Amino acid sequence: MSNIGQAGDYRGLVLDRGLSKSSGGYLQLVINLQATEKWDPNNQVWTPYEYEDNEAQAFLNLVTSKEKENAINCRQIMRAFNWDGASFAALNIPDNGLATQIQWRMGMEIYNEEERCKVQGISAFDAAPGRAVEKLDVADARAIDAKYAAILKNLSGGPKPKTAKPAAPPAQTPAQTPAQAPAQPDPPVAVVAPVAPTTAMTEPVTKPKKRGRPATPKPTAVVSPAVSQPPVPAAVPMPALLTQAEAWEYVYNTANKAGKSDLDITNGWVKSVNEAGGHEKVGNWTAIATATLKELGV
Repeated sequence: MSNIGQAGDYRGLVLDRGLSKSSGGYLQLVINLQATEKWDPNNQVWTPYEYEDNEAQAFLNLVTSKEKENAINCRQIMRAFNWDGASFAALNIPDNGLATQIQWRMGMEIYNEEERCKVQGISAFDAAPGRAVEKLDVADARAIDAKYAAILKNLSGGPKPKTAKPAAPPAQTPAQTPAQAPAQPDPPVAVVAPVAPTTAMTEPVTKPKKRGRPATPKPTAVVSPAVSQPPVPAAVPMPALLTQAEAWEYVYNTANKAGKSDLDITNGWVKSVNEAGGHEKVGNWTAIATATLKELGV
Protein backbone atom coordinates (compact mmCIF):
# COMPACT_ATOMS: atom_id res chain seq x y z
CA MET A 1 0.00 0.00 0.00
CA SER A 2 1.11 3.60 -0.60
CA ASN A 3 -0.08 7.11 0.13
CA ILE A 4 -2.83 8.77 -1.89
CA GLY A 5 -1.39 11.12 -4.51
CA GLN A 6 -4.52 12.82 -5.88
CA ALA A 7 -6.52 15.69 -4.41
CA GLY A 8 -10.17 15.07 -3.66
CA ASP A 9 -12.67 13.90 -1.06
CA TYR A 10 -12.23 10.39 0.34
CA ARG A 11 -13.81 8.28 3.06
CA GLY A 12 -12.92 4.98 4.59
CA LEU A 13 -11.40 3.21 7.61
CA VAL A 14 -9.48 4.54 10.59
CA LEU A 15 -6.61 2.08 10.82
CA ASP A 16 -5.08 3.64 13.91
CA ARG A 17 -4.97 6.89 15.89
CA GLY A 18 -3.02 8.22 18.84
CA LEU A 19 -1.51 11.26 20.57
CA SER A 20 2.03 12.49 19.95
CA LYS A 21 4.12 15.66 19.94
CA SER A 22 4.60 17.67 16.76
CA SER A 23 8.02 18.87 15.57
CA GLY A 24 7.27 22.13 17.38
CA GLY A 25 6.44 20.31 20.62
CA TYR A 26 2.66 20.69 20.41
CA LEU A 27 0.17 17.98 21.35
CA GLN A 28 -1.31 16.47 18.18
CA LEU A 29 -3.56 13.62 17.04
CA VAL A 30 -2.13 11.35 14.34
CA ILE A 31 -4.61 9.29 12.28
CA ASN A 32 -3.79 6.51 9.83
CA LEU A 33 -6.48 6.19 7.15
CA GLN A 34 -7.39 3.80 4.35
CA ALA A 35 -9.70 5.01 1.59
CA THR A 36 -12.51 2.78 0.37
CA GLU A 37 -14.46 5.41 -1.62
CA LYS A 38 -13.78 8.63 -3.51
CA TRP A 39 -16.28 11.37 -4.31
CA ASP A 40 -17.12 11.90 -7.98
CA PRO A 41 -18.04 15.62 -8.20
CA ASN A 42 -19.25 15.33 -11.80
CA ASN A 43 -21.87 12.66 -11.09
CA GLN A 44 -22.32 13.60 -7.42
CA VAL A 45 -21.82 10.02 -6.14
CA TRP A 46 -19.36 8.05 -4.03
CA THR A 47 -17.41 5.53 -6.13
CA PRO A 48 -15.36 2.53 -4.92
CA TYR A 49 -11.66 3.33 -4.55
CA GLU A 50 -9.74 0.13 -5.30
CA TYR A 51 -6.18 1.29 -5.86
CA GLU A 52 -2.92 0.55 -4.10
CA ASP A 53 -2.32 4.21 -3.22
CA ASN A 54 -5.21 4.23 -0.77
CA GLU A 55 -3.60 5.28 2.51
CA ALA A 56 -3.20 8.69 4.15
CA GLN A 57 -1.99 10.10 7.44
CA ALA A 58 -3.52 13.13 9.15
CA PHE A 59 -1.73 15.33 11.70
CA LEU A 60 -4.05 17.56 13.74
CA ASN A 61 -2.59 19.87 16.40
CA LEU A 62 -4.83 19.94 19.47
CA VAL A 63 -3.32 23.00 21.17
CA THR A 64 -1.74 26.26 20.05
CA SER A 65 1.54 27.91 20.98
CA LYS A 66 -0.28 29.69 23.81
CA GLU A 67 -1.44 26.39 25.31
CA LYS A 68 -5.02 26.99 24.22
CA GLU A 69 -7.20 24.55 22.32
CA ASN A 70 -6.87 24.56 18.54
CA ALA A 71 -10.52 25.34 17.83
CA ILE A 72 -10.44 24.30 14.17
CA ASN A 73 -8.91 20.87 14.63
CA CYS A 74 -10.77 20.07 17.84
CA ARG A 75 -14.13 20.81 16.22
CA GLN A 76 -13.24 18.64 13.23
CA ILE A 77 -12.31 15.75 15.52
CA MET A 78 -15.53 16.16 17.52
CA ARG A 79 -17.65 15.98 14.36
CA ALA A 80 -15.69 13.18 12.68
CA PHE A 81 -15.27 10.85 15.68
CA ASN A 82 -18.29 11.90 17.77
CA TRP A 83 -15.79 12.87 20.47
CA ASP A 84 -17.27 14.81 23.40
CA GLY A 85 -14.16 16.95 23.91
CA ALA A 86 -13.91 15.99 27.59
CA SER A 87 -10.60 14.11 27.45
CA PHE A 88 -7.60 14.19 25.09
CA ALA A 89 -6.52 10.84 26.56
CA ALA A 90 -9.68 9.25 25.12
CA LEU A 91 -8.32 9.90 21.64
CA ASN A 92 -5.30 7.75 22.46
CA ILE A 93 -7.41 4.63 23.12
CA PRO A 94 -8.17 2.77 19.86
CA ASP A 95 -11.23 0.80 21.00
CA ASN A 96 -13.32 3.20 23.06
CA GLY A 97 -16.51 3.55 21.01
CA LEU A 98 -15.42 6.46 18.80
CA ALA A 99 -16.10 6.35 15.05
CA THR A 100 -13.99 3.90 13.04
CA GLN A 101 -14.86 5.37 9.62
CA ILE A 102 -14.52 9.04 8.68
CA GLN A 103 -14.29 11.32 5.66
CA TRP A 104 -11.32 13.50 4.74
CA ARG A 105 -10.12 15.89 2.07
CA MET A 106 -6.76 15.62 0.30
CA GLY A 107 -5.10 18.66 -1.25
CA MET A 108 -1.85 19.45 -3.05
CA GLU A 109 0.61 21.81 -1.35
CA ILE A 110 4.24 22.82 -1.70
CA TYR A 111 6.59 22.18 1.22
CA ASN A 112 10.35 22.80 0.97
CA GLU A 113 9.93 23.35 -2.79
CA GLU A 114 8.35 19.91 -3.16
CA GLU A 115 4.70 19.28 -4.07
CA ARG A 116 2.91 16.70 -1.97
CA CYS A 117 -0.64 15.50 -1.29
CA LYS A 118 -1.74 16.05 2.30
CA VAL A 119 -4.87 15.65 4.45
CA GLN A 120 -6.36 19.13 4.78
CA GLY A 121 -9.41 18.38 6.91
CA ILE A 122 -11.59 15.61 8.33
CA SER A 123 -15.35 15.28 8.86
CA ALA A 124 -18.01 12.71 9.69
CA PHE A 125 -18.29 9.68 7.41
CA ASP A 126 -21.72 10.72 6.08
CA ALA A 127 -21.06 14.48 5.89
CA ALA A 128 -21.78 16.36 2.67
CA PRO A 129 -18.59 16.05 0.54
CA GLY A 130 -16.89 18.71 -1.52
CA ARG A 131 -17.65 22.36 -1.05
CA ALA A 132 -21.43 22.03 -0.96
CA VAL A 133 -23.19 24.42 1.40
CA GLU A 134 -25.01 22.61 4.21
CA LYS A 135 -28.11 24.62 5.16
CA LEU A 136 -30.36 24.38 8.19
CA ASP A 137 -34.11 24.25 7.75
CA VAL A 138 -36.17 27.36 8.52
CA ALA A 139 -37.07 26.37 12.08
CA ASP A 140 -33.48 25.52 13.04
CA ALA A 141 -32.17 28.73 11.47
CA ARG A 142 -34.61 30.80 13.54
CA ALA A 143 -33.58 28.91 16.68
CA ILE A 144 -29.93 29.75 15.93
CA ASP A 145 -30.75 33.46 15.65
CA ALA A 146 -32.56 33.35 18.99
CA LYS A 147 -29.70 31.49 20.68
CA TYR A 148 -27.03 33.92 19.48
CA ALA A 149 -29.07 37.12 19.67
CA ALA A 150 -26.45 38.88 21.81
CA ILE A 151 -23.62 38.02 19.39
CA LEU A 152 -25.65 39.12 16.37
CA LYS A 153 -26.51 42.40 18.09
CA ASN A 154 -22.82 43.06 18.66
CA LEU A 155 -21.89 42.13 15.07
CA SER A 156 -24.56 44.33 13.54
CA GLY A 157 -23.65 47.36 15.65
CA GLY A 158 -26.83 47.47 17.74
CA PRO A 159 -30.45 48.13 16.80
CA LYS A 160 -31.05 49.62 13.39
CA PRO A 161 -32.57 53.11 13.11
CA LYS A 162 -36.21 53.21 12.14
CA THR A 163 -36.72 53.73 8.46
CA ALA A 164 -38.58 56.92 7.59
CA LYS A 165 -41.94 56.37 5.92
CA PRO A 166 -41.84 57.30 2.26
CA ALA A 167 -43.44 60.64 1.54
CA ALA A 168 -46.73 60.64 -0.32
CA PRO A 169 -46.28 61.19 -4.02
CA PRO A 170 -46.83 64.82 -5.06
CA ALA A 171 -50.22 65.74 -6.47
CA GLN A 172 -50.43 65.49 -10.20
CA THR A 173 -50.29 68.76 -12.09
CA PRO A 174 -51.78 69.42 -15.51
CA ALA A 175 -49.47 68.29 -18.26
CA GLN A 176 -47.49 71.18 -19.58
CA THR A 177 -48.04 71.91 -23.25
CA PRO A 178 -45.83 73.75 -25.69
CA ALA A 179 -46.30 77.51 -25.82
CA GLN A 180 -49.29 78.37 -27.97
CA ALA A 181 -48.89 80.55 -31.06
CA PRO A 182 -50.67 83.92 -30.95
CA ALA A 183 -54.39 83.57 -31.60
CA GLN A 184 -55.26 84.10 -35.27
CA PRO A 185 -58.46 85.91 -36.24
CA ASP A 186 -61.11 83.93 -38.03
CA PRO A 187 -60.87 84.08 -41.81
CA PRO A 188 -62.69 87.07 -43.25
CA VAL A 189 -66.27 86.57 -44.42
CA ALA A 190 -66.80 87.13 -48.15
CA VAL A 191 -68.93 90.18 -48.99
CA VAL A 192 -71.81 89.42 -51.35
CA ALA A 193 -72.90 92.09 -53.81
CA PRO A 194 -76.19 93.76 -52.86
CA VAL A 195 -79.32 92.37 -54.45
CA ALA A 196 -82.60 94.11 -54.82
CA PRO A 197 -84.70 93.27 -51.80
CA THR A 198 -87.71 91.08 -52.23
CA THR A 199 -90.51 90.16 -49.95
CA ALA A 200 -88.55 87.01 -48.94
CA MET A 201 -85.60 89.09 -47.79
CA THR A 202 -86.90 91.26 -44.97
CA GLU A 203 -84.04 90.82 -42.44
CA PRO A 204 -80.69 92.62 -42.92
CA VAL A 205 -77.60 90.48 -43.33
CA THR A 206 -75.07 90.92 -40.47
CA LYS A 207 -71.46 89.72 -40.14
CA PRO A 208 -70.67 87.18 -37.35
CA LYS A 209 -68.60 88.50 -34.45
CA LYS A 210 -64.89 87.69 -34.53
CA ARG A 211 -63.79 85.22 -31.83
CA GLY A 212 -60.24 84.71 -30.43
CA ARG A 213 -58.90 81.47 -28.88
CA PRO A 214 -58.80 81.50 -25.06
CA ALA A 215 -55.33 81.79 -23.51
CA THR A 216 -54.00 78.58 -21.89
CA PRO A 217 -53.24 79.11 -18.17
CA LYS A 218 -49.62 78.34 -17.15
CA PRO A 219 -49.34 75.30 -14.83
CA THR A 220 -48.00 75.89 -11.35
CA ALA A 221 -44.84 73.82 -10.49
CA VAL A 222 -45.13 71.65 -7.37
CA VAL A 223 -41.92 70.93 -5.42
CA SER A 224 -41.74 67.48 -3.77
CA PRO A 225 -40.59 67.51 -0.13
CA ALA A 226 -37.07 66.07 0.44
CA VAL A 227 -36.98 62.60 2.04
CA SER A 228 -34.29 62.10 4.67
CA GLN A 229 -32.26 58.89 4.35
CA PRO A 230 -31.41 56.81 7.48
CA PRO A 231 -27.70 56.60 8.32
CA VAL A 232 -25.94 53.42 7.16
CA PRO A 233 -24.27 51.54 10.05
CA ALA A 234 -20.49 51.25 9.66
CA ALA A 235 -19.02 47.80 9.01
CA VAL A 236 -17.14 46.15 11.87
CA PRO A 237 -13.42 46.51 10.96
CA MET A 238 -10.89 43.75 11.55
CA PRO A 239 -8.60 44.50 14.52
CA ALA A 240 -5.03 45.38 13.55
CA LEU A 241 -3.39 42.55 15.53
CA LEU A 242 -5.07 39.23 16.34
CA THR A 243 -4.09 36.12 18.24
CA GLN A 244 -4.72 32.76 16.57
CA ALA A 245 -7.92 32.20 18.54
CA GLU A 246 -9.16 35.74 17.81
CA ALA A 247 -8.30 35.42 14.09
CA TRP A 248 -10.18 32.13 13.82
CA GLU A 249 -13.21 33.52 15.68
CA TYR A 250 -13.30 36.59 13.40
CA VAL A 251 -12.98 34.44 10.24
CA TYR A 252 -15.57 31.91 11.39
CA ASN A 253 -18.19 34.51 12.37
CA THR A 254 -17.65 36.62 9.24
CA ALA A 255 -17.67 33.70 6.78
CA ASN A 256 -20.55 31.93 8.55
CA LYS A 257 -22.61 35.10 8.32
CA ALA A 258 -21.84 35.18 4.57
CA GLY A 259 -23.33 31.67 4.20
CA LYS A 260 -20.13 29.60 4.14
CA SER A 261 -20.25 26.08 5.62
CA ASP A 262 -18.00 24.88 8.44
CA LEU A 263 -16.08 22.66 6.00
CA ASP A 264 -15.49 25.56 3.58
CA ILE A 265 -14.25 27.79 6.41
CA THR A 266 -11.98 25.07 7.80
CA ASN A 267 -10.49 24.24 4.39
CA GLY A 268 -9.87 27.92 3.64
CA TRP A 269 -8.17 28.43 7.00
CA VAL A 270 -5.98 25.31 6.68
CA LYS A 271 -4.92 26.33 3.18
CA SER A 272 -3.89 29.83 4.35
CA VAL A 273 -1.93 28.41 7.29
CA ASN A 274 -0.18 25.83 5.12
CA GLU A 275 0.76 28.44 2.53
CA ALA A 276 2.34 30.46 5.35
CA GLY A 277 4.50 27.45 6.31
CA GLY A 278 2.37 25.83 9.02
CA HIS A 279 1.28 26.82 12.53
CA GLU A 280 4.83 26.92 13.84
CA LYS A 281 5.92 29.55 11.30
CA VAL A 282 2.89 31.85 11.38
CA GLY A 283 3.83 35.17 12.96
CA ASN A 284 0.88 37.31 11.88
CA TRP A 285 -2.55 35.75 12.43
CA THR A 286 -4.27 38.88 11.18
CA ALA A 287 -2.70 38.17 7.77
CA ILE A 288 -3.98 34.58 7.97
CA ALA A 289 -7.51 35.86 8.68
CA THR A 290 -7.31 38.25 5.71
CA ALA A 291 -5.99 35.53 3.38
CA THR A 292 -8.69 33.07 4.50
CA LEU A 293 -11.54 35.52 3.89
CA LYS A 294 -10.07 36.30 0.48
CA GLU A 295 -9.87 32.57 -0.30
CA LEU A 296 -13.53 32.19 0.70
CA GLY A 297 -14.56 35.18 -1.40
CA VAL A 298 -15.95 37.08 1.60
